[in-house]
Amino acid sequence: MESSVRQDKISLASSLRYIKGVGPERYKLLAQLGLQTFEDALHFFPRRYEDRTAVRKIRDLTLGDKECVLGTVVSRGVIRGRGQLIFRAVISDGTHTLFASWFGQPYLSGVFLPKSRVILYGKAEQFGKHIQMFHPEYEILKEEADPPTVHSGRLVPIYPLTEDLSQKSLRQLLFVVSQKISALLRDPLTPEMRKKWALRERVWAVKEIHFPSDLRAQKEAYARLVFDEFFAVQLLIQRRRRRLDQKSPAIVHARGEEAVEEWTKCLEFELTSGQKAAIRDILADMRRDRAMTRLVQGDVGSGKTVVAAAGLLFTVTNGFQGALMAPTEVLAQQHFLNLSRMLEPLGIEVGYLGQGMPPEERRKTLEGIASGSVRIAVGTHALIQKEVHFKNLGLAIADEQHKFGTFQRAALKEKSTGRAPHFLLMTATPIPRTLAGTLYGELDISTIDELPKDRRPIRTLWVNDEKRGEIYRFVDGLISEGRQAYVVCPAVDRSKAGTLKNVADTHKELSRIFGSRKVAFLHGRMKTEAKKKLMADFKAGASQILVSTVVIEVGVDVPNACVMIVENAERFGLAQLHQLRGRVGRGQWDSFCVLFSETRDMDAIERLSHFERTQSGFEIAEKDLELRGGGDLVGRRQHGLPELRIGDLAKDLDILVKARQAAMELAQKDPELARPEHRLLKLEIKKRFDLKDEKLTVTA
Repeated sequence: MESSVRQDKISLASSLRYIKGVGPERYKLLAQLGLQTFEDALHFFPRRYEDRTAVRKIRDLTLGDKECVLGTVVSRGVIRGRGQLIFRAVISDGTHTLFASWFGQPYLSGVFLPKSRVILYGKAEQFGKHIQMFHPEYEILKEEADPPTVHSGRLVPIYPLTEDLSQKSLRQLLFVVSQKISALLRDPLTPEMRKKWALRERVWAVKEIHFPSDLRAQKEAYARLVFDEFFAVQLLIQRRRRRLDQKSPAIVHARGEEAVEEWTKCLEFELTSGQKAAIRDILADMRRDRAMTRLVQGDVGSGKTVVAAAGLLFTVTNGFQGALMAPTEVLAQQHFLNLSRMLEPLGIEVGYLGQGMPPEERRKTLEGIASGSVRIAVGTHALIQKEVHFKNLGLAIADEQHKFGTFQRAALKEKSTGRAPHFLLMTATPIPRTLAGTLYGELDISTIDELPKDRRPIRTLWVNDEKRGEIYRFVDGLISEGRQAYVVCPAVDRSKAGTLKNVADTHKELSRIFGSRKVAFLHGRMKTEAKKKLMADFKAGASQILVSTVVIEVGVDVPNACVMIVENAERFGLAQLHQLRGRVGRGQWDSFCVLFSETRDMDAIERLSHFERTQSGFEIAEKDLELRGGGDLVGRRQHGLPELRIGDLAKDLDILVKARQAAMELAQKDPELARPEHRLLKLEIKKRFDLKDEKLTVTA
């Protein structure tokens, strides 16, 4: 491919067809990688580098290793072998000779001219008395002083590929682009900002990220470009935050702290310091005329329901209503029972609204919500249906908030008339502390990072099928003492399970093995009333073993259950395993989580080993972030964040924290980016997030 480009005709938006050698077919291949313009190419970053800086003498090559050699073509020719033509060149550097062979590429005889100097990069192997390289990458040096500029003698970039597009041809194209077009880039950061945050210039960084001068230059280029990416996202998040602050005034709660304090003193247990701090945060937010939007995150069993109850009591004391929405019937009913037990003795009516309710019961609940006699409404998505009307909603709560989409959460907030209600999100899927503020920059965050004093640690065991009989005898012994057990399978029945354990077959097998024990089963395909009855029976002790899918992942609270068995545990993520483990350990007895897995996959082995020795949900979240990456862990699209081109939420947290601080400072100084020195930055952000209006208004 030729490296000449008419500089006077190109811009960042120019098609890559401007580069000689990029014909229609190659352009289609490039388009499959998202490469259509020069700007696309500049932002198509290497996924790794190969260190080809050391050029070895042929006599010093290590057989089996990939290395660079520089030599002269002493002979070459095309031979027939293995049913095809083979081009072979003999290269000498004065210390030894090397045979380089390429199958099916006879045209190379016109490239490797006699006495031409060439750099090769490939694996050195013994070939009779000679050293051989098969299909090495090559670079022809035109003159004695020519440096190896692209494919050898340097840190060489390795890019993602598509079929029929070679690494060498793609690298050559990106070399042309990075050398010629990067000069058209303009740095959106002022010199003052670059100096304050120790950042290199944008043009320099783009060149060096593709073809770094050395390892230090690559790291500095990477840090600058990752900063730019995170900085843009953080500016967007800061704008969302201001947008929330500037909305219509919120309902002000002027009294009621004493009532909440007295109520907490009457509880059967003492609140943890994390619970107390979260309640203080919530009450302080609700006293202001700016609508609270707070996330309470806490480990499984950390007591978030009590925190929610305190907020609901506070809003009722001030004459308003509260609403709590949960993603499943099981979890919603659990909240309804707990809130009724805690608050109805105070004369507060708690109503439930879910699917499949008897028409008359549903009608009375809707009337109570509309009249205000139902002070707290608990339910599923049924709470956001059109026929639900609150008289004066003061606090809306969404539990397991990651299970809801943005529109569902917004619909719950909009159930208020007049001033905006306060909004509380809760999650038992902890997000790493360093990541939470970045993903939820528009939220305030309270973290409950300790369990109540009466919670016992859960012993976790990862075993194979050889231990199955021993485990079953142990479980039977616990059942004899009056305890209960869960068994979770990844599939419902044999039709889609393949070799995986499924609920239907496991239920039959355990019913046979445990004989007189009552074994029940539960899965998501069952009707709501059937699921309710099964869970009620299990909680009442009518069955001793419950075989289920992950439908019991959240909301199930059976203190008597002390064993959780997970089949094919390698099929579950760390966060999901932690949720399942959290279904036991809720009573006064020692509890156990048993993982059955025969996996040989190294990633799964690392995941299960870590889970076996770790109790903390926050440590598990950090490990999940490391193993799966931030996008998989938190679902960037759900939170409105764009796909990252180069940054990695797992390994670049230090840069992310710096970018967030820089964005917060800039947002305070120039919230609309109206100053002349920020014009380029404003244009870049508008383009990056496809924002249409001049004020950068963003839909949260």
